[in-house]
Amino acid sequence: MKNNINLVKGTHDLFGLDLEKYNYILENFKNICNQYSFKEIITPIIEQEELFVRGVGEMTDIVSKEMYTFIDQGEKKICLRPEATSGIARFAASNYESGFMKLFTYGPMFRRERPQKGRYRQFNQLNIEIIGDESFYSDFEVIYIANSLLDSIGLKNKFKLLINSIGTKEDQMNYSKALYEFLKLKEDQLSEVSQKRLEKNTLRILDSKDLNDQLIISTAPKLKEFLSIKSLDFYKGVKDLLSSHGVEFIEDDLLVRGLDYYSHTAFEFQTFEDKRQNTILAGGRYDELISLISSRNIPGIGWAAGIERLIDLISIPEKPLIKKSILIAVQNLSYISQYKLINIVSKLDVQFEVKSNNNIKKLFTYADKNNYDYIALVGEEEFSSSSIVIKNLKLKEQKKILIKDLDLSNEIR
Repeated sequence: MKNNINLVKGTHDLFGLDLEKYNYILENFKNICNQYSFKEIITPIIEQEELFVRGVGEMTDIVSKEMYTFIDQGEKKICLRPEATSGIARFAASNYESGFMKLFTYGPMFRRERPQKGRYRQFNQLNIEIIGDESFYSDFEVIYIANSLLDSIGLKNKFKLLINSIGTKEDQMNYSKALYEFLKLKEDQLSEVSQKRLEKNTLRILDSKDLNDQLIISTAPKLKEFLSIKSLDFYKGVKDLLSSHGVEFIEDDLLVRGLDYYSHTAFEFQTFEDKRQNTILAGGRYDELISLISSRNIPGIGWAAGIERLIDLISIPEKPLIKKSILIAVQNLSYISQYKLINIVSKLDVQFEVKSNNNIKKLFTYADKNNYDYIALVGEEEFSSSSIVIKNLKLKEQKKILIKDLDLSNEIR
């Protein structure tokens, strides 16, 4: 006896209610992106590994631990994309001309991390990006859109917005020196991962999830103490716009995003759950990213949201029944050809299904079980008399009609 082939670890099927929620989220996401004049883009699932090594950062967990990388023909290192922003940055590096490039995308990403509820090795993300604008207005706009999206899918008052400024690369370099001097004195108390990061990329330690690391970091110098006047003014502009438009936020001095390409604004939308994995949408400004992967220097900002995480949180409103439904039930499939039933029913604005069974009782049982409004039945008796039975299953009324006189649009209302 053959064993069943199971799902690959860390993957899942979307079906039924979860798929309905997925489509509901996607519909709201597309609507709001179109409203704000974003254009859709679909980038490849496979990319050059170097894109993420240079963009996301070699010392990040994503690149060092989680990417699915393989050697393609020609000895090229290819990987399954772990996130979408780098692919869009690659596109922008070749296609950006001037002004704003406002893009949105969605689809599967891949990270080989420990599977748990809401976290998968293949997962789906929503992304929006604004390329080419250095003003703080774009930071405000993407945050405002994120806030509006979460409200639109039924999460109003179920999340909090955390924001911070991580300044320019120059600010970060100045801070990194001070942080290094502080942490070097406590090196033996840091986790093994943070000890490795101390020499190669000190700022990455700020993103450590190790509880002891977090305790040490809480007493370290704060990044905001090293922000330039320009960075502080930029940050104030974002906060003023959010406040004036009624978007509540909490300033979090320790908030840094887990990717190396961020600068200025960083933000996260989190649930009020008291657990580590409570982020549902996050992003920030990445003015340096495109220069890391190309010869061009183009600013950008954007965010990503995990669709599976949102699916776990939302309920979808009941859809009003717009279309009537009808079961085309026949004892013999040849009756379909003789009556040209599909030609007739497909011209109507109805939902329908064809079912064949010698047992008429089973056909009616199937129609009731699946909550059909009508059944159109052709059995041997009806076929011999060139007629059809139309039954309204809600009103329990039926009539027998000669096929030459049949007008389904008049019978199904």
